[in-house]
Amino acid sequence: MPDSFDLENSYAYLIYRTVRSLRRQFMRLASANGLDLFPEQWFVLVRLIKQPGCSQSDLGRDFDDRPSMARALRNMEEKGWIKIQSDPEDGRKHQVYPTKKGSEIYQVMVSAVIEERKRMFKKLSAHDFKTFKRIIDQIYEESIG
Repeated sequence: MPDSFDLENSYAYLIYRTVRSLRRQFMRLASANGLDLFPEQWFVLVRLIKQPGCSQSDLGRDFDDRPSMARALRNMEEKGWIKIQSDPEDGRKHQVYPTKKGSEIYQVMVSAVIEERKRMFKKLSAHDFKTFKRIIDQIYEESIG
């Protein structure tokens, strides 16, 4: 069988490698700011700052892993970063809100993330990002069927 698969040119491998690197970099950035914050928790905080009161099920669907999301939310609630409460219109649903502490973490990290983006992306143009987003969105859409 001929060896025609080149890992270094595999898009899946390149994405995987980049995601791992970005994850490590985010963890270093959070740690440098005195926080034990994972990227997934950051994504949740950003979503909640922009859309307070999101349902727990919406967050699980958005991040494509409901059981892990439930655990992450419990952990974040225990740390005092978020508040989970019953939806007043449907007691079966839960709404999630950032707390004052969660908002403070957001304020610290958003500045740090913006500065780190500037450093990391300084050689890339707006056109590069537009093209990248179009391509990565297309790959995502095709991968989910």
